Amino acid sequence: MPKITIWSTIIILSVLNLFFLTSFAAAGTTQYRIAYIEAGKYWTYTETYNAIKEYLNKHELGNITTYPETLHFSPGWDKKQELQKLAKNLMARSDIDLIIAAGTAATAAVLKHNNEKTPILAMAVADPVKSKLVTSQDDSGVDNFTVRIVPGRYKRMFEIFHEVVGFQKLGLIYPDNDNGRKYSNVEDAYEVAANLGFEIVAYDKIGDAEASADCEAGISYLIDQGIDAFFIPALNCFDWELSDVASLLERLTQKKIPTFSREGTRTVKAGALMGFSTYDFTGRGQFLGVRAAKILKGEQPRKLTMVDNATPKITFNLKAAADIEFDPSVDILAASDEIYQEITLPEKRLKK
Repeated sequence: MPKITIWSTIIILSVLNLFFLTSFAAAGTTQYRIAYIEAGKYWTYTETYNAIKEYLNKHELGNITTYPETLHFSPGWDKKQELQKLAKNLMARSDIDLIIAAGTAATAAVLKHNNEKTPILAMAVADPVKSKLVTSQDDSGVDNFTVRIVPGRYKRMFEIFHEVVGFQKLGLIYPDNDNGRKYSNVEDAYEVAANLGFEIVAYDKIGDAEASADCEAGISYLIDQGIDAFFIPALNCFDWELSDVASLLERLTQKKIPTFSREGTRTVKAGALMGFSTYDFTGRGQFLGVRAAKILKGEQPRKLTMVDNATPKITFNLKAAADIEFDPSVDILAASDEIYQEITLPEKRLKK
């Protein structure tokens, strides 16, 4: 019989200990499969989704959360029928623990084909209540569905913009369809205009693809109508990776027209006057990530709180203000969370 030394004993015990620890960890580990669907690419979708994944990766210790490329769908903004087909196929599967739907169109498609079993978490929906995707901000109305809602956020944009600039004729562009009106917050704009006494000048001949040429034509029309302020909506023509946004901003700057960007920081850094801060997606990633984690652990989506009462932050560009000869008050500068003193175009952008 071979002689067992103390070192041999230590090695044997270490191997056995590692075996039992590994077996215990494997037994206690659950692998979650998360699917993702969007109608088309949009930068805030990507940033929010990445923030959710970052939160889950940090806080779901002991579990393995996967995001298979085979469960990642983005057919394109002009592929409405394909979006419906993908949503239907997605809901027919039984190997998914959670579906994350980005945007109003994708969320509506998934709910249309809802199997009432697979949990659905929606993000970046323009207005879930007005879109009738939920019963109210306190009840989704669907057991396997929840979404993030920020009450009054979009009305507040127009109120703050008017308070700072004091415009009389606000320009809006949008496609004349339900989603287009929501991405440009048309209903909110008219409600605030009625309360504060300014005029809305609208151009609704933007095509479904929301191309730069359509938006340029819209901006030209609004300028001819004498607008003294412009609201930058969440349309593809103002997505830096899809369109030549710089030329659209330059057209407005040349006419000394102040702008407010719904999507915030990136466009403000690049030349818009002001907007809500979207520099840090950590907050919304945490809000949605917490709900994703609870769902994966077995909680019913409908029972989760949908309202996020996060206080909006303001971003302001002093160079853009100087270029349009606008002199900001001390109060607005004091209230701004991000202030930029130069114009910096995004590195990731469509370059002409």
